[in-house]
Amino acid sequence: MGERTKKLKKPFIKLIFSRFAITATLIALQVIFIILVFNYMGQYSKSFMTVVSIISVFVIIWIINSRSNPSYKISWAIIVAGMPIMGTLFYLYTHLNLSEKLPFMKLNKLIKDTSEYAVTTEPVKDRLKKVDPDFSKMAYYIENAGGYPAYDNTKVKYYPLGDDVFHDMCDELEKAENFIFMEYFIVEEGLFWDTLLEILVRKVREGVEVRFMYDDMGCISTLTRRYDEIMTKLGIDTRTFGRVRPFFSTHYNNRDHRKMTIIDGRVAFSGGINLADEYINRVERFGHWKDNAFMIEGDAVKSYTLMFLQMWNIGNWGGESEDYARYLDTDWERVPDLERDGFVIPYGDGPHRQDNVAENIYLDVINNAVRHVAIMTPYLIPDNEVLHALKHAAKSGVKVELILPYIPDKKIVNILTKSYYAELLRSGVKIYEYTPGFVHTKMVAADDRIAVTGTVNLDYRSLYLHYECGSVIYNNEVVADIEEDFSKTLELCCEITMEDVKNKGLLFAVFSSILRVFAPLL
Repeated sequence: MGERTKKLKKPFIKLIFSRFAITATLIALQVIFIILVFNYMGQYSKSFMTVVSIISVFVIIWIINSRSNPSYKISWAIIVAGMPIMGTLFYLYTHLNLSEKLPFMKLNKLIKDTSEYAVTTEPVKDRLKKVDPDFSKMAYYIENAGGYPAYDNTKVKYYPLGDDVFHDMCDELEKAENFIFMEYFIVEEGLFWDTLLEILVRKVREGVEVRFMYDDMGCISTLTRRYDEIMTKLGIDTRTFGRVRPFFSTHYNNRDHRKMTIIDGRVAFSGGINLADEYINRVERFGHWKDNAFMIEGDAVKSYTLMFLQMWNIGNWGGESEDYARYLDTDWERVPDLERDGFVIPYGDGPHRQDNVAENIYLDVINNAVRHVAIMTPYLIPDNEVLHALKHAAKSGVKVELILPYIPDKKIVNILTKSYYAELLRSGVKIYEYTPGFVHTKMVAADDRIAVTGTVNLDYRSLYLHYECGSVIYNNEVVADIEEDFSKTLELCCEITMEDVKNKGLLFAVFSSILRVFAPLL
């Protein structure tokens, strides 16, 4: 056997016996078994088919009258009508599953119980109304619907690349004296994570409290099944969100997609980057990885601390209650310069809410723009509201520019994204693709005065299914840095034209149109 063949076989064998492959195979076998059983019953029992048909009619009526997004309703109604047995079964299973509902109930209770720590102060409210009554309405909405207040007295530092934030994260972790909280979607062993872990272990030995939380589905192909036990042995209090087990369950749909590091309640890092080497361009998978991050210091750190503690306690139904005051009762010295430097509103969102807070924030920025809207996102699978807002803004004379990846990480999602190009271009929206590689940055900025950045993609998963976080930054000097990053990134992009869309051909247009029907479920 040649040396090249051996090298090719090793990754393949590793993939075959990986945790991801084994779990996926076992779940697929369960799904196949369920399908075979119900198909058998449908073929040999007329009464069974009659009952299922009646139930499917009521399910479709239920779907139509639900409070879900219209696109989501259409997708499910087509599935239930087209496959009464399996469609009805899967809809009822996904919407009656207690393993999905219990975390929602717990998180809503935690948000209610900790509401005393999430109140905009009267001086900040007064300043908001004086500076900009329209923005004060957005701030009121985020606090009223989301439970997250507005802050002044906050510094923000923006990092155009994950490469840029690496050293600052290390430096700030080294300064930790009391506690370190970290919550991430993807963690993978390599230079980035190994360097941070070495610091965390050293800090534990110095007496610093370290808590670490990661999404098990996000790490299914990067960490071993019991990686939390390895971390615990190192003295790091570790929890996994949504433990992946080899049985069919819909709770895998609701992932903890948030990324945050909080140090002593004085500094918080967030943005698009996960803790893996591709995010700092030490490993190349899809060309150059364009991502962003930001660091905040001051009063607004309190909301990130609160968001972490709420998620940390989501599985704690009867254990010892959290001492929130220990981590949140921190008053920062008022700095006159910071009081003049705008406002910061960190926020969280997820499937536990009735209001789509993250989406409504994006819509508010787009709809209130006067001159320019700048957007970077890895995935563009908008619902009708976002699509309409983008088109309406462009038709109203606002310059709307989108930067998307040239090299995709998910081909099906990229096909869906491209399916919206023609419609947006006809409305006057400018679309660009980042030719060096993949864009993972999530940001929306407008008129050099407001920017939103964090973990929220412009797709159904982020807007409806995942737990997310972000920050609204208004009248802060860092907004200029974010806009500058957009302008410099634009120089590395190619503009998409209607000719490019037409060159995709009829087959692509038909396939992508069919995919759009099921976009809310992908």
